[in-house]
Amino acid sequence: MTPKRSGWLLRAREDRPRISYLELLFDLGLIVALSRLSLRLVNDISWLNALQTMILLAAVWWVWTVTAYTTDWYDPEQPLTQLIVVGVLLGGYLMAMASVRAYEGMHGFVFAASYVGLHLFRGLILVTALRGHELRVRPLRVLIWFSTTGVLWLGGAFLPAPARLAVWALAVTLDYLAGLFGYWVPKLGRIGAQELRVVGEHISERYRQMFIVGLGEVLLVAAIKFRNVTFVSATTAGLILLFANAVAMWRIYVVYGAEHLAAGLERSTNAGRQALVVAYTHLIMIAGVVLTAAGGEVIVVSPTEQTSSAGLALMIAGPVVFLAGRTLYAFELFRMMLWRLPVGALALIATTPFLHRLPPIGVGAVASGVLLALAAVPRVGRRRY
Repeated sequence: MTPKRSGWLLRAREDRPRISYLELLFDLGLIVALSRLSLRLVNDISWLNALQTMILLAAVWWVWTVTAYTTDWYDPEQPLTQLIVVGVLLGGYLMAMASVRAYEGMHGFVFAASYVGLHLFRGLILVTALRGHELRVRPLRVLIWFSTTGVLWLGGAFLPAPARLAVWALAVTLDYLAGLFGYWVPKLGRIGAQELRVVGEHISERYRQMFIVGLGEVLLVAAIKFRNVTFVSATTAGLILLFANAVAMWRIYVVYGAEHLAAGLERSTNAGRQALVVAYTHLIMIAGVVLTAAGGEVIVVSPTEQTSSAGLALMIAGPVVFLAGRTLYAFELFRMMLWRLPVGALALIATTPFLHRLPPIGVGAVASGVLLALAAVPRVGRRRY
């Protein structure tokens, strides 16, 4: 089989970088996972549960990231690529359903088995389809790594919750480090810049699209909790605050930099690796969105009650984590320090001790006020990073 014939699955670099309908469907599946993870946080507002949830979120986000690369490298119009995406979507859906009780009994096995299974499913298909092609070694390296860390994921599923958390934390850390270092394998080496190249406009559009879909979780939480109340109520005020948060995050992310991602990748000497690092900063921003959604549920459900310490931490952590991720994103990609964003985060942290006396609706108003103020900062010149 000639390399040309065996490479029929590869996406031509000159293809128009448009998003396929299947990719849109896959991103909608992300809302399900984010919704379930925010539900975990609300059901048990504790530091331990927050750490457990962030490990699960990291796994979910890695599924999305690797799938985004898959549709960037391989032709999304090919039935085999579509089969891969549908299969990964099914695995991700099972992960989402198991995530709420992932540290309990067999729910953990379902989560781990789905995570490992979808990665092996994708890898085996690609390695088989690309036989005879020089780029076959690329999915082969990835398959070897996921087979290795899969032992930790599956083994951890049979351990008690504390040990499961430790083993899964190690597994997801190795998954992220493997990607960062090009999935190095003895004798096969690491993925080179030529193998890792991406279509800058396509991958940047995937990130933008994903983030907008993620913001939908903030609005979804508000809509689900709005029942059996009148429109003239503190709950309605809470809904408006959540809407304001979503709009402010959208403006801070999209208007102030996301449209420059493709240009930033094109200037990079290793765009593929740079896009992967951007995935890590997006994980932090998405974590901020999940925390904001969970904190929003506290505002909507009990807007005028006494604010608990855990609830206060949750409501402040969302905007702070988002701003931290957005700051790192700008610095990593453009070497630009957006001082107004960390200053806003520090202002929220500094006021936290004084917010305990306010009800959740008051705390939410302060957090929304900071986000809206940052979103309203006028642009200086033409640089909007």
